[in-house]
Amino acid sequence: MIDTVTFDLWNTLISNWPLDHDRYRQIRVKRTGQILDEYGITVSLDHLSKAYDDGFERCKQIWSRNSDLSTAEQQRIMWELLPEEKPKTISADLMERLVEAYTSPLLECPPPLIEGAKETLKQIKEEKFKLGLICNTGRTPGKTIRILLKQVGIIDCFDITTFSDELRIRKPDPRIFLHTLTQLKSLPQKSLHVGDMVELDILGAKNAGMQSVHLNLDHTPYEQIVPDFTIGHLDELKGILDKLK
Repeated sequence: MIDTVTFDLWNTLISNWPLDHDRYRQIRVKRTGQILDEYGITVSLDHLSKAYDDGFERCKQIWSRNSDLSTAEQQRIMWELLPEEKPKTISADLMERLVEAYTSPLLECPPPLIEGAKETLKQIKEEKFKLGLICNTGRTPGKTIRILLKQVGIIDCFDITTFSDELRIRKPDPRIFLHTLTQLKSLPQKSLHVGDMVELDILGAKNAGMQSVHLNLDHTPYEQIVPDFTIGHLDELKGILDKLK
Protein backbone atom coordinates (compact mmCIF):
# COMPACT_ATOMS: atom_id res chain seq x y z
CA MET A 1 0.00 0.00 0.00
CA ILE A 2 1.30 3.45 -0.90
CA ASP A 3 0.68 6.32 1.53
CA THR A 4 3.39 8.78 0.42
CA VAL A 5 4.14 10.46 -2.92
CA THR A 6 7.21 12.57 -3.62
CA PHE A 7 7.69 14.71 -6.69
CA ASP A 8 10.56 16.11 -8.69
CA LEU A 9 10.05 19.78 -9.56
CA TRP A 10 11.67 20.87 -12.84
CA ASN A 11 9.85 19.61 -15.94
CA THR A 12 7.66 17.48 -13.70
CA LEU A 13 5.64 20.22 -12.02
CA ILE A 14 7.23 23.44 -13.36
CA SER A 15 8.75 24.05 -16.78
CA ASN A 16 12.54 24.38 -16.98
CA TRP A 17 13.65 24.61 -20.61
CA PRO A 18 16.91 25.87 -22.19
CA LEU A 19 15.25 29.13 -23.23
CA ASP A 20 14.61 29.86 -19.54
CA HIS A 21 18.29 29.26 -18.73
CA ASP A 22 19.39 31.64 -21.50
CA ARG A 23 16.97 34.33 -20.36
CA TYR A 24 18.05 34.13 -16.72
CA ARG A 25 21.73 34.03 -17.73
CA GLN A 26 21.41 37.31 -19.62
CA ILE A 27 19.68 39.00 -16.68
CA ARG A 28 22.19 37.72 -14.14
CA VAL A 29 25.25 38.72 -16.15
CA LYS A 30 23.88 42.20 -16.86
CA ARG A 31 22.91 42.85 -13.25
CA THR A 32 26.21 41.53 -11.92
CA GLY A 33 28.01 44.03 -14.15
CA GLN A 34 25.81 46.88 -12.96
CA ILE A 35 26.39 46.00 -9.30
CA LEU A 36 30.15 45.76 -9.76
CA ASP A 37 30.11 49.16 -11.46
CA GLU A 38 28.40 50.63 -8.40
CA TYR A 39 31.28 49.32 -6.30
CA GLY A 40 33.87 50.79 -8.64
CA ILE A 41 34.79 47.42 -10.16
CA THR A 42 34.72 47.53 -13.96
CA VAL A 43 34.42 44.21 -15.77
CA SER A 44 33.32 43.83 -19.37
CA LEU A 45 30.18 41.87 -20.21
CA ASP A 46 32.34 39.46 -22.21
CA HIS A 47 34.47 38.69 -19.16
CA LEU A 48 31.38 38.35 -16.99
CA SER A 49 29.71 36.03 -19.48
CA LYS A 50 32.81 33.85 -19.69
CA ALA A 51 33.15 33.71 -15.90
CA TYR A 52 29.47 32.80 -15.61
CA ASP A 53 29.77 29.97 -18.15
CA ASP A 54 33.10 28.67 -16.86
CA GLY A 55 31.76 28.83 -13.32
CA PHE A 56 28.75 26.81 -14.39
CA GLU A 57 31.08 24.11 -15.73
CA ARG A 58 32.88 23.99 -12.38
CA CYS A 59 29.55 23.70 -10.60
CA LYS A 60 28.56 20.83 -12.87
CA GLN A 61 31.72 18.96 -11.86
CA ILE A 62 30.68 19.24 -8.22
CA TRP A 63 27.07 18.38 -9.01
CA SER A 64 28.23 15.27 -10.88
CA ARG A 65 29.47 13.95 -7.51
CA ASN A 66 25.93 14.42 -6.11
CA SER A 67 27.15 17.32 -3.95
CA ASP A 68 25.79 20.86 -3.99
CA LEU A 69 26.73 24.48 -3.44
CA SER A 70 25.09 27.55 -1.98
CA THR A 71 24.47 30.56 -4.23
CA ALA A 72 27.22 32.45 -2.40
CA GLU A 73 29.68 29.64 -3.13
CA GLN A 74 28.72 29.76 -6.80
CA GLN A 75 29.32 33.51 -6.77
CA ARG A 76 32.78 33.02 -5.28
CA ILE A 77 33.64 30.60 -8.08
CA MET A 78 32.56 33.18 -10.65
CA TRP A 79 34.52 35.87 -8.79
CA GLU A 80 37.70 33.78 -8.95
CA LEU A 81 37.30 33.48 -12.72
CA LEU A 82 37.07 37.23 -13.32
CA PRO A 83 40.16 39.18 -14.49
CA GLU A 84 42.74 40.05 -11.84
CA GLU A 85 41.78 43.75 -11.65
CA LYS A 86 39.41 43.27 -8.71
CA PRO A 87 39.53 43.09 -4.89
CA LYS A 88 40.80 39.79 -3.52
CA THR A 89 37.70 39.27 -1.37
CA ILE A 90 34.00 40.07 -1.66
CA SER A 91 32.57 42.27 1.09
CA ALA A 92 29.44 41.03 2.87
CA ASP A 93 27.22 43.75 1.41
CA LEU A 94 28.53 43.13 -2.13
CA MET A 95 27.96 39.40 -1.77
CA GLU A 96 24.38 40.05 -0.68
CA ARG A 97 23.80 42.14 -3.80
CA LEU A 98 25.41 39.54 -6.08
CA VAL A 99 23.33 36.72 -4.60
CA GLU A 100 20.20 38.79 -5.18
CA ALA A 101 21.23 39.27 -8.82
CA TYR A 102 21.30 35.47 -9.18
CA THR A 103 18.10 34.63 -7.33
CA SER A 104 15.65 37.36 -8.40
CA PRO A 105 15.19 36.54 -12.13
CA LEU A 106 13.19 33.38 -11.41
CA LEU A 107 10.57 35.37 -9.52
CA GLU A 108 10.47 38.24 -12.00
CA CYS A 109 10.08 35.93 -15.01
CA PRO A 110 8.49 32.85 -13.45
CA PRO A 111 8.31 29.66 -15.52
CA PRO A 112 4.86 28.11 -16.01
CA LEU A 113 3.40 25.08 -14.30
CA ILE A 114 3.35 21.85 -16.26
CA GLU A 115 -0.17 21.13 -17.52
CA GLY A 116 -2.23 19.40 -14.85
CA ALA A 117 0.33 19.94 -12.05
CA LYS A 118 -1.80 21.96 -9.64
CA GLU A 119 -4.90 19.86 -10.19
CA THR A 120 -2.99 16.60 -9.70
CA LEU A 121 -1.31 17.78 -6.48
CA LYS A 122 -4.55 19.04 -4.97
CA GLN A 123 -6.35 15.83 -5.89
CA ILE A 124 -3.68 13.65 -4.32
CA LYS A 125 -3.63 15.85 -1.23
CA GLU A 126 -7.39 15.44 -0.86
CA GLU A 127 -6.86 11.66 -0.96
CA LYS A 128 -4.82 12.05 2.27
CA PHE A 129 -1.47 10.99 0.80
CA LYS A 130 1.61 12.52 2.39
CA LEU A 131 3.33 14.71 -0.21
CA GLY A 132 6.97 15.68 -0.53
CA LEU A 133 9.08 17.60 -3.02
CA ILE A 134 12.66 16.56 -3.86
CA CYS A 135 14.44 19.11 -6.03
CA ASN A 136 17.96 19.46 -7.38
CA THR A 137 18.66 23.18 -7.45
CA GLY A 138 20.93 24.92 -9.94
CA ARG A 139 21.59 28.65 -9.91
CA THR A 140 18.43 29.39 -7.89
CA PRO A 141 18.35 28.23 -4.23
CA GLY A 142 15.54 26.45 -2.44
CA LYS A 143 14.74 29.60 -0.45
CA THR A 144 13.74 31.38 -3.65
CA ILE A 145 12.02 28.35 -5.17
CA ARG A 146 9.72 28.16 -2.15
CA ILE A 147 8.58 31.70 -2.93
CA LEU A 148 7.90 30.63 -6.52
CA LEU A 149 5.88 27.65 -5.29
CA LYS A 150 3.77 30.01 -3.21
CA GLN A 151 3.29 32.36 -6.17
CA VAL A 152 2.01 29.56 -8.41
CA GLY A 153 -0.24 28.20 -5.67
CA ILE A 154 1.22 24.77 -4.90
CA ILE A 155 3.41 25.25 -1.80
CA ASP A 156 0.59 24.23 0.56
CA CYS A 157 0.22 20.88 -1.19
CA PHE A 158 3.54 19.68 0.23
CA ASP A 159 4.17 18.44 3.75
CA ILE A 160 7.94 18.62 3.15
CA THR A 161 10.10 20.39 0.54
CA THR A 162 13.70 19.19 0.14
CA PHE A 163 16.26 21.17 -1.87
CA SER A 164 19.72 19.96 -2.72
CA ASP A 165 21.49 23.24 -1.93
CA GLU A 166 20.17 23.05 1.65
CA LEU A 167 20.88 19.36 2.22
CA ARG A 168 24.11 19.54 0.15
CA ILE A 169 23.14 16.25 -1.53
CA ARG A 170 21.74 15.86 -5.04
CA LYS A 171 19.67 13.21 -6.76
CA PRO A 172 20.22 10.40 -7.62
CA ASP A 173 21.93 9.93 -4.24
CA PRO A 174 19.36 7.89 -2.27
CA ARG A 175 20.11 9.89 0.87
CA ILE A 176 18.10 12.88 -0.39
CA PHE A 177 15.10 10.59 -0.89
CA LEU A 178 15.53 8.87 2.49
CA HIS A 179 15.95 12.23 4.24
CA THR A 180 12.62 13.38 2.80
CA LEU A 181 10.88 10.17 3.83
CA THR A 182 12.29 10.47 7.34
CA GLN A 183 10.84 13.97 7.59
CA LEU A 184 7.50 12.61 6.39
CA LYS A 185 7.70 9.64 8.80
CA SER A 186 7.22 7.37 5.79
CA LEU A 187 8.69 4.02 4.78
CA PRO A 188 10.37 3.59 1.36
CA GLN A 189 8.28 0.52 0.54
CA LYS A 190 5.12 2.58 1.07
CA SER A 191 6.35 5.51 -1.00
CA LEU A 192 6.29 6.48 -4.67
CA HIS A 193 8.45 9.06 -6.46
CA VAL A 194 7.38 10.89 -9.64
CA GLY A 195 9.90 12.54 -11.94
CA ASP A 196 10.97 13.16 -15.53
CA MET A 197 14.67 12.20 -15.31
CA VAL A 198 15.39 8.48 -15.46
CA GLU A 199 19.01 8.84 -14.36
CA LEU A 200 18.11 11.11 -11.43
CA ASP A 201 14.55 10.44 -10.30
CA ILE A 202 13.96 6.82 -11.24
CA LEU A 203 17.43 5.53 -10.34
CA GLY A 204 17.52 7.48 -7.09
CA ALA A 205 14.07 6.32 -6.02
CA LYS A 206 14.88 2.70 -6.82
CA ASN A 207 18.12 2.85 -4.83
CA ALA A 208 16.17 4.29 -1.90
CA GLY A 209 13.74 1.35 -2.03
CA MET A 210 10.82 3.36 -3.38
CA GLN A 211 8.54 2.68 -6.33
CA SER A 212 8.86 5.11 -9.23
CA VAL A 213 6.74 6.79 -11.90
CA HIS A 214 8.42 8.27 -14.95
CA LEU A 215 6.73 11.27 -16.56
CA ASN A 216 7.83 10.38 -20.08
CA LEU A 217 6.67 13.32 -22.17
CA ASP A 218 8.92 12.39 -25.10
CA HIS A 219 8.10 8.65 -25.09
CA THR A 220 11.78 7.84 -24.63
CA PRO A 221 12.54 4.09 -24.70
CA TYR A 222 14.13 2.54 -21.62
CA GLU A 223 17.46 0.78 -21.50
CA GLN A 224 19.06 -0.22 -18.20
CA ILE A 225 16.92 1.84 -15.81
CA VAL A 226 13.23 0.99 -16.02
CA PRO A 227 10.55 2.68 -13.86
CA ASP A 228 7.74 0.81 -12.15
CA PHE A 229 5.20 2.92 -14.00
CA THR A 230 5.20 5.31 -16.96
CA ILE A 231 2.82 8.19 -17.65
CA GLY A 232 2.60 10.71 -20.47
CA HIS A 233 0.54 13.27 -18.52
CA LEU A 234 0.19 14.02 -14.83
CA ASP A 235 -3.53 13.30 -14.81
CA GLU A 236 -2.66 9.60 -15.35
CA LEU A 237 -1.05 9.43 -11.90
CA LYS A 238 -4.39 9.23 -10.10
CA GLY A 239 -5.19 5.88 -11.74
CA ILE A 240 -1.88 4.40 -10.60
CA LEU A 241 -2.39 5.61 -7.03
CA ASP A 242 -5.92 4.22 -6.94
CA LYS A 243 -4.52 0.77 -7.73
CA LEU A 244 -1.67 1.03 -5.23
CA LYS A 245 -3.79 2.46 -2.45
